[in-house]
Amino acid sequence: MAPGRKKNNVRVQCERCGREFFQNGLATHQRTCQRQLQVAAGASELVRMRDGVDPSIPNHYQHGPEPGPPAPHHPMDAEPPREELPPLDVVFADDLGVESAENISDATSTGTSTGASLKLPTFRVPKLLHVPELVQDDFLTIYHPHARSPPTIEHFEDFNRRAPDVDPTKLPKVPWDPFQTFADFEFAEIAADASLNQQLVNKLLDLIDRIATGRATISFRTYRDLKKTWDAASHRAPAYVSHKVVVPYKDMERTYTMQLRDPFEWALTLVKDPLLAPHFVWNSQRLFKYNGKEWERFVDEPNTADGWWDSALPDDGSPLCFAVYADKTRLSSFGTQKGYPIMTRLANLPARIRNGDGHGGGQVVGFLPIVEDEREEKKKGFTNHKRAVWHEAFRIVLQSIKRYAKTGYKCQCGDGIFRILYPIVLMLIADYEEQAVMSLIRGPNGLCPCPVCEIPAAEQKYLAIEPQYPLRDPNRVRAIVENTTLTKGQMDELLKPLGLRPLKNVFWEIPYCNVYQALSWDRLHAYHGGLFSDHLFDQYQDILDDLGRPAVAQVNDQFSAMPRWPDLNHFTAIATTNFTDGTKYEDISKIIVPASYNIFPKTTCPRGYALLKCLRCYIVLDVLAGLEVHMAYTMEMYARGLVKFSESIKKYEEEHPDKNWNFPKDHSHQHFLSDVRLKGVSKNFSGKLFEKMHGPVKRIYLQQTNFKNVDVQIADIEHRVMIAQGIRAHVDAITQPVSTATTANDPDNQSNRQNQSEGGAFAVSTEQPGDTTKSQSSSFQRFTHIQLGSLVKQTYADLERSHNADPMFVRFRLRLEEYLNRRFNTGAEWVHLQAHEEVIVSQYIQVDYESCVTWKLLTDYLRCNPSFHGQPRYDHVIYKISDKDVGFAQLHLVFMCKFADSTYPIALRMYSDETAEASALSGVWRARIRTAAGVATIKEAVYGLPLLMRQYVEAISRLNLEVPELKEKLAGKRDAERDAEKRKRREALMEIEKVKNDLQLKAEQMQPSIADGASCSGKVAVAEAKLKLIR
Repeated sequence: MAPGRKKNNVRVQCERCGREFFQNGLATHQRTCQRQLQVAAGASELVRMRDGVDPSIPNHYQHGPEPGPPAPHHPMDAEPPREELPPLDVVFADDLGVESAENISDATSTGTSTGASLKLPTFRVPKLLHVPELVQDDFLTIYHPHARSPPTIEHFEDFNRRAPDVDPTKLPKVPWDPFQTFADFEFAEIAADASLNQQLVNKLLDLIDRIATGRATISFRTYRDLKKTWDAASHRAPAYVSHKVVVPYKDMERTYTMQLRDPFEWALTLVKDPLLAPHFVWNSQRLFKYNGKEWERFVDEPNTADGWWDSALPDDGSPLCFAVYADKTRLSSFGTQKGYPIMTRLANLPARIRNGDGHGGGQVVGFLPIVEDEREEKKKGFTNHKRAVWHEAFRIVLQSIKRYAKTGYKCQCGDGIFRILYPIVLMLIADYEEQAVMSLIRGPNGLCPCPVCEIPAAEQKYLAIEPQYPLRDPNRVRAIVENTTLTKGQMDELLKPLGLRPLKNVFWEIPYCNVYQALSWDRLHAYHGGLFSDHLFDQYQDILDDLGRPAVAQVNDQFSAMPRWPDLNHFTAIATTNFTDGTKYEDISKIIVPASYNIFPKTTCPRGYALLKCLRCYIVLDVLAGLEVHMAYTMEMYARGLVKFSESIKKYEEEHPDKNWNFPKDHSHQHFLSDVRLKGVSKNFSGKLFEKMHGPVKRIYLQQTNFKNVDVQIADIEHRVMIAQGIRAHVDAITQPVSTATTANDPDNQSNRQNQSEGGAFAVSTEQPGDTTKSQSSSFQRFTHIQLGSLVKQTYADLERSHNADPMFVRFRLRLEEYLNRRFNTGAEWVHLQAHEEVIVSQYIQVDYESCVTWKLLTDYLRCNPSFHGQPRYDHVIYKISDKDVGFAQLHLVFMCKFADSTYPIALRMYSDETAEASALSGVWRARIRTAAGVATIKEAVYGLPLLMRQYVEAISRLNLEVPELKEKLAGKRDAERDAEKRKRREALMEIEKVKNDLQLKAEQMQPSIADGASCSGKVAVAEAKLKLIR
C-alpha cells in the first residue's frame, strides 16, 4: 500500500464476474476482467473442440507430441449436450485482495507441493476459474498478462511444441544478401570462423584478387597439398624433436617427455641470415656522452654493459648471447591444460628486432615437462624431484650450448665472415617461483629466500644503496653438493642456512655462466604484478574499505575523472577491483597518488597518508627502472630512492604494524642496479616481452589443436610460424626496398631534429607563413615537426555558435583579430577577420620532439576532440615558461587560419595557475586549471607562447616586418633611415597599446581582490572596535 494511504476494509462486488474484492483493489480487477471477457470467445471455442477435430485448425495442432505414440489415454464417453461453460480464467496475485493473495496455493487442487523446506513461489499454480473437466496428462498453458492471451488446456494428443513448417515462399530470393555473391559470404564466414583480423583479411583478399586476375597462381587444392609444402619447407628452421627425461623417485625411475628445438641451431639460422647480418653486434662497447664539462657513460643495449665486456672469451672468439625465459602458463581458460614453454632471444640483435615478434624476435624453443602427482604434492621428496626433473630437462636444452661454449663453433655468418662463436647464457628471466627453481633455493619460506644474495628472511625489508649481504657463490655451493664424503643429512644441514636445496644445478656445467648473476630482476613481476599489486595496492584497498563507502565512491570518481591519454588504461572503478594483467596495475600506479592525495589527509587518516608516501617513493623507483638509457646520475637517483622507499615503509609500519614487509619482492629491487651494470636497461630482461608470447601459444591450443598431445601439435605449428616469418621477411625485403624517404624519417638523423622553444596560448608554426606541406595523407597538414590531422572546416560564426556556452569564445573572432594584427601585421592598415571566413579545426596533433632520455626523435600524439570514441578528449601539455620554469595547460582548440595571405596554426589552451607543491608529499605538484573567468579572453591567453613554437613566432614576425622593406630598398623606393624610424614608431605605438591592455586586464583581475581586501579591512576595524568596548 502506498505511504499515507488508508486501508479500506469495505468489500464490493464486481458487476462482470460477481466476485467480491476490497474497494481499493476493485479498479485493478475490473481492467483485468474486461480484458478476459474480450478473449472469452476464443477460449470457449477451444473448450468446445477438445473432443473433436475442427478443419479450421492447422494440421500440426491436431496430433500429439512426437516422436512415439501417446501414452495410454481413455477417451470420454459420449455425453448429452451440456450447458456451455464460462471461459477458462486465471487470477494472478495482482488481481486479488490481500487475503486472497495469501491463499493462492490453497485455492486449487491442481497444485503440487514442493516441500516444506524449499520455497519456490513461482512453481505454484495460480488460482484457476471455470476449469473444465480434466483428463489425465492434460497440459495447461498460462501466458504472461502482457501477451493478452487466454490460458489454454490441451490434451496430451493435442499438445505440441514443435514449430510449424517453414513456408518457402516467404524466404528471401537472395539469402546471402547483402553480400554481393555467395562466394563473398563464404569468404566472410571463413574469416569469421578463423578469427581473422582486418590485416589478415586484407592480405587474403589481395591474394585472391591476384589469383583471379591471373597475376598470381596457386597450386593448393586441399589441406594435404598445403601440409606437404610445409613439410618440404621444414629445413628452413630447426624442427622440434621429442626427448625423454628420466629421473629416479622412490627407488624407481619416472619418465617424462618434452618437445625441444635446439636453441643453438635456432640461433645459427639467424646468424647465417644475410637479412639480419647487418644488425648483429659481436663486440662489447662502452658509450659516453659529453655534457659540456665531462664525459658521462651510459648503457642501454646488453653490449654496452659490463657483463658482455667482462666475459673471458678467447681473443678470436665472438659471444653469442642468449636471454632465456621459462614460465608455466594455463593454456585453457579453466586451467585444466597447462604448458611450460621455454623462450629465447638473442642479445646480439638490437632491441627493436630482438624484442619484436617477427623475424629475429623471440622464439619458443621447447616445452618442459609438467610434473604433477596429487598423491605426492607438498612432500619434501616430491618437491625435490620436481626440481631435479626441471634441471635434467634443461640439461638437454643446454646440451649444444654447453658443448660449443667450451670449444667454440666456427660459422660463416650472414655477412660472409667466418667467426668462432661461443654461446653464453647472459640472462635468465622468470618470475620469483621459476627463479627459485633455477637457483634451487627453498623459496619464500627458506632462511635465505633471495636467489641472488644470502640476506636472511627477517632482513628483506631493509634496503640500502648497495646490497648489505654477500652474493651467492656457485663455487662454494657446488663444493658442498658435489662432496661425496657428506651424507644427505649433513649436506642438508650445510645448505639449509643458505636457503638452498641439496641438488645439482645444471647451470654449473655451462661455461661463462654464473647462474646467480644471470638471474635478472623483472620489472613486470617484481613491481607491477608483485610489490604494487599484491602489497601496496592491497593496503590501499584495505584502507579504503575501512574509510567506508563515501571514500570508495570518491576514489572511483576521481579515477574516472582522470584525463584519457594514449597507451594509458582508463579506469572507472578500482577501489574493490582486482586485475590479472600487470599492465593495468602499472597504469593504476601512475595515477594513484594524484587521484587519491586529498582522500588521505595526515590528520584524519595517518595510515593512508603514510601509504601515499610509500606509493610516491615506489612510483619514482618504477619510473627510473623503466628508463631506456641509464647514466651514473640516474643509477644514483635509483639507489637513493631505495633508501627513501625503505624509510617510508618503516614509517608506515609505525601506523600499521600488522603488515609484514619481509618478502622477496620487497627485497629483489636491491639487485636491479647490478643487473643494469651487467646487462643494460630493464627492457633487455623484461618478462613482459616474453609474457606476450604466451598469447599465440594459447591461441594455437584453442583454435588449432584437438586438445590431445598438445605439446606436439603446438610445436609443429610453432615450427611453421617461424618458417613463415623468415619467408615473409625475405619477401618484404625484395618487394619493398628501402626508399630514400626512409632516411628523412630516421629517428637518428640529426638534420630532422628541431629546436624547441617556449610559448603560450597561441602556438604558431616554425615554418615560413604560407609554406606548408601536406603529408602522404591528404587529411594531414604539416608544419615542420608539427602535423595537424582530423581536419574540419568551420566559419568563425559557426565556431563561436558551437561554443556559445564557453566563456573562452566570447568575442573570439575579434580578439583573435587583435592578436594576429599585433603579432603579424606588417602594414599600416588593420586587417579584419570576417564572420563568414573559414578556419580549419584540427582534432589530432602529432608533435615530433627529441627525447631527453634516449636523445632520439620521438612522436607524441595529442587529441583535441569533443567526441573521441564517445568521450571528450582534450589533452594536457607541459610548456616552457623560462629556462627554469614550466607550466601545465590543457589544449582547448587547435586550428589553422588565414591572415594577410599567410596560414598560421594556432593553439588555444586553458592554462593552470602557478603550481604549488601538494601538501608534504615530496615531489608532488598540484596544478589548478583556471576556471572560465580566468581564461575568458584570448588576450590573457596569448601572453605566453607554447614550448615548441615561440622562437619561430618571433622570427616570423621579424621577417614579416623586414623582408618587404629589404625588397623596397633594393628597388630604390625608400630611404633606409626614414623606414627604420617609421618602423620604430609603429612598434612603439603597438607596445604602448599592449601595455595599456595589460594594465586594464590586470586591473579587472585585481578588482575582486581589492573589493575582498576592503571588505576584510572593514571587518577587522569593526572587530577591533568591539574588542576595545569589551575590554
